[in-house]
Amino acid sequence: MKISKKISAAAVATPTTTTEEIKEYKLPSWAQFEIGRAPVYWKTMNGLPPTSGEKLKLLYNPAAAQLVPSEEFGIAFNGGFNQPIMCGGEPRAMLRKNRGKADAPIYTIQICIPKHALNLIFSFTNGVDWDGPYRLQFEVPKALKNKPIEFFNRGLADELSKEGACEQAIFPDTNIVIARCAMIGNLSKEGGDRCDLNLVLGCTDPSSHLYNPLANVDDGTCPIDLDSESED
Repeated sequence: MKISKKISAAAVATPTTTTEEIKEYKLPSWAQFEIGRAPVYWKTMNGLPPTSGEKLKLLYNPAAAQLVPSEEFGIAFNGGFNQPIMCGGEPRAMLRKNRGKADAPIYTIQICIPKHALNLIFSFTNGVDWDGPYRLQFEVPKALKNKPIEFFNRGLADELSKEGACEQAIFPDTNIVIARCAMIGNLSKEGGDRCDLNLVLGCTDPSSHLYNPLANVDDGTCPIDLDSESED
């Protein structure tokens, strides 16, 4: 799998929308997401609302937005912290999760929220068409509440200025394009079309019976238990 150049080109062509105009996206019920009435759902490691400094898994149902996945790479994620510009420069392919013959697949991506991020502004693309932007507001740890916006802007800029910060914040999935290796740095070629990132693949959901505590990248082996999800 390779992400075509047209994804990067499309990223430049996304409609410009100010942060104030982007309404906050509220978590729908799992039932709404599953049947395609809501495009985005998310899960956190501790079951609490998305919080700065914590991990987050975003799930996307393109059927809800009538976005047809690309035959080449499926759906790519485009998003950044506190702004709609992609962290890392280009849209990132999401991990496809098949749901059987009766239901269209959904797509996921892992987010490790920086400590100074206040929100995530994101869109989805098939390389030509776009769905978004959406804005997901983060809870702020008690120790950082009442801090001025300048504090978070400086802190976030410092966090993301470190080498490889965006690649660690928005997890690369199992399919990694070799063209991105030079951008990440300190990588070796593996198999001609992958990069050795020192990643441990496996199920990263602690609530799953297949959970691998050593895994740092979800490889899609965590089953999505449709019956256990709350429909509230």
